[in-house]
Amino acid sequence: MRVKNKAVLGDFVYDHIRELLLTRKLKCGDRINEQALEEELGVSRTPVREAVRRLSNEGIVTLYPNRFAEVITFDENSIKELGMVRITMDCLAAQLAIQNGSNRDFDVLKDLAEQCDAAHQEHNLYDQFKYDSRFHMKLIEISKNDLLINLQKSMVLKTRLLQTDQLEADSTSCDVAQHGAILKALYERDLEAVLETTTRHLATFYHLDPKDIKVIHFA
Repeated sequence: MRVKNKAVLGDFVYDHIRELLLTRKLKCGDRINEQALEEELGVSRTPVREAVRRLSNEGIVTLYPNRFAEVITFDENSIKELGMVRITMDCLAAQLAIQNGSNRDFDVLKDLAEQCDAAHQEHNLYDQFKYDSRFHMKLIEISKNDLLINLQKSMVLKTRLLQTDQLEADSTSCDVAQHGAILKALYERDLEAVLETTTRHLATFYHLDPKDIKVIHFA
């Protein structure tokens, strides 16, 4: 496949590396072999380096100048830090969604929740992760806050990488059934319930105790 447009070529290489990360073909702690990617994709060094730099800006790759690039790893502290940010952002988004979202918006969320649950029932964890991230990304989009949307893109990607990294640890799954509880609270415009269910849904995966998390009311 030959792509002439530089922007399209850059996106193509970025998407390819991202797919390698989210299917464990490229794992946490692995060095990125830029030359191998160039040969595999039939591209020059520039779009590969630009894609790697883009992943570095998103916090997914660590760059060691003039040496190599390496996929990030997670320790207990970094997991909890990621969780606190994710929970804060999702709770803010949920509050804004109550203000700015329509039932039609929530219907889209419901479809994503059902697709996530179907993948869970089929033990298709990769699709489960995909639809779970789309559910939370859509929730952010319903908030209609552009800054929040841009920040969430990086957080969702990090979470998917973490889920994939922990695939063999049997701790990858948040309780997908709680998507329904979040939806119920959104449809009913129940602020307290949406904050409680969102926090409970995310906390355990990030090794946090929901009881220790105090969510600020912005709405």
